[in-house]
Amino acid sequence: MSLKTRSRLTLLAILLLCVAPIVLAQWVWSRGEVQGGQSYGRLLAKPAIEHDTQWRLLAYDPAGCSTQVKALAQSVQQLQTAQGKERHRIRSVAACDLALPPQFALGIYLIDPHGNAVIFYTPAQLSQVDGRQKVIQEIGKILKNNRGLG
Repeated sequence: MSLKTRSRLTLLAILLLCVAPIVLAQWVWSRGEVQGGQSYGRLLAKPAIEHDTQWRLLAYDPAGCSTQVKALAQSVQQLQTAQGKERHRIRSVAACDLALPPQFALGIYLIDPHGNAVIFYTPAQLSQVDGRQKVIQEIGKILKNNRGLG
């Protein structure tokens, strides 16, 4: 094999290495919707309450102050404590008289410093030990990936 042929093959191999990932990505994208990660809570993107400097874990019941809100408030404090060194970035809130839109149900909401409800957890998810561990991990990931907020 001559030097000229070998140089052309090397150039072709380099070009193929650069173009192949782009072509492969286009092919995967055209086959359908790319599946994202799995979230334990229900992801939300709704404005909820006013701006603040910290993230908030909100225990909420549309019916007002109830025993369920008190139990959720205790869970919220435990979830905040479980965040370890990041716990100072979260404030736990139990809201009895807060006027939220009607689509907000009984449960715990993680609210970002801009006032947007980010994720929602039902009391059933928090009643299991496995579920609590998933919630703790998920909140930790959200805080870790959003270091600039709160």
